[in-house]
Amino acid sequence: MKRYSIHVLEPAQDDLTEIYFYIAMDNESAALKLTDKIMDAIDTLLDFPFKGKIVPDIELSKQEFRMLVVESYIAFYKVIDNEVYVYRIIYGQRDYPQLL
Repeated sequence: MKRYSIHVLEPAQDDLTEIYFYIAMDNESAALKLTDKIMDAIDTLLDFPFKGKIVPDIELSKQEFRMLVVESYIAFYKVIDNEVYVYRIIYGQRDYPQLL
């Protein structure tokens, strides 16, 4: 089985940090648990890069963005050759087409 490499780009890293600090204001343990869960889900893309759905937004789907849902958050990524690029990790209720 071919393994892909994963690149979590700086905006996605920043998103994950913001998610952690926002939740940690109330519950540091829950913040750590959620950010670990998000990263564990992203790590599954090493072996299954096409497991996420194509983004339903027409323009983003033309750009081949995929989405991986983890609880209330969505990791937006692309598969290019043997590499997975995670662009953003966004709260699911936000207007994500404007943020990508």
